Amino acid sequence: MFLEGFGFTYPPFAGVVFAFFSFLSENALIILWQVGMIGLLAAVIAMVIHERGYRLTPLTLVVCALLPVASIGNEAIHGTLFYGQINILLMFLVALDILPARRRLPGVGIGIAAGLKLTPAYMGLVLLFQRRWWAAVVSVATFAVTVVIGYLFVRDANDYWIRAMLDSSRIGTSDNTGSKSVLSVLHCNFDVEGGWVWILCVVVIFAVTCLALRTAMLRDNRSMAFALTGISSCLISPFSWYHHFVWLVPLGIVLFLEVNEWIRQRVTNVWGKQLAGLGSLIAVIVFHIPFVAYTVWWEMSSRGLDYYSTNIPWMNVLWTGLSFLFLVGYAVFGFIPRCRSSRRCA
Repeated sequence: MFLEGFGFTYPPFAGVVFAFFSFLSENALIILWQVGMIGLLAAVIAMVIHERGYRLTPLTLVVCALLPVASIGNEAIHGTLFYGQINILLMFLVALDILPARRRLPGVGIGIAAGLKLTPAYMGLVLLFQRRWWAAVVSVATFAVTVVIGYLFVRDANDYWIRAMLDSSRIGTSDNTGSKSVLSVLHCNFDVEGGWVWILCVVVIFAVTCLALRTAMLRDNRSMAFALTGISSCLISPFSWYHHFVWLVPLGIVLFLEVNEWIRQRVTNVWGKQLAGLGSLIAVIVFHIPFVAYTVWWEMSSRGLDYYSTNIPWMNVLWTGLSFLFLVGYAVFGFIPRCRSSRRCA
């Protein structure tokens, strides 16, 4: 949104929405957008914490306000803010449909998000696993409304739906190492530009995602379903910039909370809370190391990994590979018998 030379790649409805920002000066838009994205990320974090059974006390809200600032150290968040992307906005809209226990307009958030950018439509998979059929119908209807609005206000809307939508190269070519989708990994490392190999990989990822969602439903963990399905959408998309993986942040929050709870349940002496805090902090730091922003640690950033991959080919597979392993790990976790003594299982 802020840098010149980047084409507009979103559906017509997004053009209608963003046209309202044209009345702002460039500086005002930058300030409003950046502050707004930080605020929306804080809201997503708060929803995750609340969904996991924690009360939103004043201290918790302060933490929710500070965590988005710390999250700038994540490459996906840093890239989203640097390029003025809408990834956090989309994640927030989807969160409204999945995370709260009570939803006033179920399905509308996903529908609007899909109208702004097609990929969030994949998040409707969570609604199906939750058996929220009406919400799924509403999301489709809302998306249809956004399409109609696009046709009403954008003259060449038909060109997008007939031609541009099917051309993923308008976003970027699959040989671009900045893309962390499975197709890009196959292209950059194995010279596979699509075809049955990519389709097979997509089918496998989708199947594993369904198993992970099964686990999330069994464990009553909407936050995990939310985060992992978002990551899955990035993996199977033909082209996914590294800054599309904003879903790593809510996944890290869930990891922090679950490690904290796991240690506290097992260490009940005076050191329990201290060890729980330290252990969960270490866990979330280790989790974010492969996804750290280049301004924090260049060697482990997306750019650094791409640079070193010229001599160590597997380095640029790390981001995508770990994202897939998160899905596999949680899918397998669903076949482990549930704990009996704990108040809440992951």
